[in-house]
Amino acid sequence: MNELKKIIKKYRFNVKKYKKIGKTHIISTDNETYCLKRKERKDLDKILGYLKAKQFNNILNVNQDDEYEITNYIEELPILDEDKAMEAIYLMSMLHNKTTFYKSISLDDVKCFYENQIDKIVELKSYFDNLCYIYDGDLFLAPSKYLFIRNVTVLFNALDYSKIYINKWYDIAKNKNNKRVVMNHNNLELSHIIVSNNSYLLNWNKATIDTPIMDLFHFFKNNFLIININSLFKTYNSKYQLLPDELFLLFSLLLLPDKIEFSSNEINNTKEVYNIYKYLSNVMNFISEYDLKYNK
Repeated sequence: MNELKKIIKKYRFNVKKYKKIGKTHIISTDNETYCLKRKERKDLDKILGYLKAKQFNNILNVNQDDEYEITNYIEELPILDEDKAMEAIYLMSMLHNKTTFYKSISLDDVKCFYENQIDKIVELKSYFDNLCYIYDGDLFLAPSKYLFIRNVTVLFNALDYSKIYINKWYDIAKNKNNKRVVMNHNNLELSHIIVSNNSYLLNWNKATIDTPIMDLFHFFKNNFLIININSLFKTYNSKYQLLPDELFLLFSLLLLPDKIEFSSNEINNTKEVYNIYKYLSNVMNFISEYDLKYNK
C-alpha cells in the first residue's frame, strides 16, 4: 500500500473514489478513472511494442511505473458470456494472424516434446489406476468416489485417444524442419477481455511465442463450463486455419485430464469429479466432429 500511495502522489491523482478488484486498484479522480496493477513482468513494454508494430491494436496503452502498470479504466458493455467468448476468439485469431512466423526446429526437440507427452499419459494412467485400486474394494463409497469409479473408463479412454493423437502429431512433426509460431496471450480468460466501443485484451504477463494451439488449449480448458467449444473453434478455424499436426496436438492436449485430488470436503470432491467428466465429454464431442475428417 505504501508503494501505491507513492504512485498516487507521484502522478498527483486527486482521488475521489477507490476500490480494488482482484489485484487491480481502481482510482477515480475529478476527470479520469485509472487502473493500477503491480508490475509482474519487466519486459511488458517490449511485448506491447511488438504487438503495436504488428498492428495489433486491441491493447490498452500502459504507463509503466517502477512498481505499477497504469491504464485508463474502460466501462464494459453488458454482454453475455457467450458473446464475450466469441469476441475473445475473434481477437485471438487476429492476434495469431498478425504475429505468425516460422521457427526452425530440430528432430531432437520434437522427440523430447513427444517423449514428455507420452510420459505424462503413462503417469496419469498409473495415477488413476492407483485410485481405482484404493477405492474399488470399498463396500461403502462416498458420492465423489462412487462417481469416479463408475465413470473411470472415460478417463482411460481419453488417455488412450490422447496417445493416438500425439502419435499422429509426431508422425508429421518429425519430418518438418520448422513450425508455425505466434504470439500467444497464454492467459486468455473472459476476465481478461474488455468489450466496449472497441475490444481489448488485458494482462499480457504470461505472453509467449509458441504454437497457436496453446491459446486455444488454455481458453477451452479454463472456460469449458460457460462456452461452446464447437462453435468457437469453427469461428477461429475459419479465420486462422490450423494445420493437421497442430490440430492433432490440440486434441492430444485437450484429452489429458487433470489429476483428481480428493480432500476432506466431499462437496468439493464431487464437483471436481463431475467437472472433469463434463469437461472430457465436451472435448470428445468436439473432437468427434473433426476425427472423421482426418481419418478418412
